[in-house]
Amino acid sequence: MTGVVFVDANLLVLLIVGSASKDYIARHKRLQEFTMDDFDLLNVLIAQFSDLVVLPHVLAEASNLARQISGRARADVQHALRSLIESVTELPIPSILGSRRPEFTQLGLTDSVILHLCSMSIDDISPTLITADSNLADAANSMGYSVIDYRREYLDAP
Repeated sequence: MTGVVFVDANLLVLLIVGSASKDYIARHKRLQEFTMDDFDLLNVLIAQFSDLVVLPHVLAEASNLARQISGRARADVQHALRSLIESVTELPIPSILGSRRPEFTQLGLTDSVILHLCSMSIDDISPTLITADSNLADAANSMGYSVIDYRREYLDAP
């Protein structure tokens, strides 16, 4: 499939930690709600697109969260993060563009920058957001952006 996809910081942490070792998912304090199956499903969803895009804001947040594991696992996670950075497209969107959005006061800088990316066209293709943040998903949906609400569709689904 063609198209551009990007994920929020929480799902990026799942992608990074699971890439280091699926066993680390259960050990990581920021991934308590996720399983190895969630990691596999996230990879299936991402594979449906031709390009995974990341934002510096999201990478910085994910890097800080992903490191919250001890011992050898931390080095493995950092290696997985480096590998991910080397394999994706990074789009530097200035913070000022996020801060000027009306959602900035409610959602904060990172989510506002994500919404700005949602509004862009990359090679005439609108990007798809995969997020576990229902507030961000609701905001993106209300603006007509392409979004997969991972929480509602997979985590909280009956």
